[in-house]
Amino acid sequence: MQNYSAESYGNAIAAVFDIVNDDPQEVAGIVGFLRGYVGDGPVLEPGIGTGRIGIPLAESGVELYGVDISKEMVDQLRAKPGADKVTVEVGDMNDVDFGRQFSLVYLAQGTFGSLLRADAQRRFLQSARKQLAPGGRLVVESMEVDDTRFTHDQYVTTSLLDVTHVVLSAAMREPDEQVLSIQNVLLTPHGIQLYPVKFRYYTAVELDEMADEAGLRLLERYSDWEKADYTPGDLRHISVYGTN
Repeated sequence: MQNYSAESYGNAIAAVFDIVNDDPQEVAGIVGFLRGYVGDGPVLEPGIGTGRIGIPLAESGVELYGVDISKEMVDQLRAKPGADKVTVEVGDMNDVDFGRQFSLVYLAQGTFGSLLRADAQRRFLQSARKQLAPGGRLVVESMEVDDTRFTHDQYVTTSLLDVTHVVLSAAMREPDEQVLSIQNVLLTPHGIQLYPVKFRYYTAVELDEMADEAGLRLLERYSDWEKADYTPGDLRHISVYGTN
């Protein structure tokens, strides 16, 4: 997707993001997980989006800061009850600096992969290391690529199917750059809507290597927010890092 920019995903999906991700039980589980690593605060969420996680976490008594590249996503956050409990800025997660040290920095869903170059991902980890207070934690949720889905580095699949709508996902990957581009196409009787996303994928081993270079040490890894055991090769993992 040549015309894809850092803001493309958020700008396209902002209005429906909370509808697509409407799972109060999942949010409660994520907030409960993160509460175990909050420490004395404050807490930073790069890629905070609509505040789906950040606002409930802030409402639990956490001093929370967030940054997102998409103004449309941040506008959705600011319109919600509880938004006044979050300090949020629009900008690149690698550029915004609140001048604070944090006891917890966390990235949910595929936020880390939205940094489309390896050097940008390394830069973020180095910045996160500097912003962590002594004893602080970095939590990263990752989704790896399922190689079995691809034929000639591409696939088309049905993501959702109902009487009134269908979502088709067309994907192409660039193995040399480890970049995956997906165009999600929503077809309804009212027309067609497009929700593009692009991210740099990586393995757990590669993530650990980049974190180690930044002075971060893997402390724990789970396959989900409920702390299910992680098995090497799992496509989803929640990694908890601390300073070396």
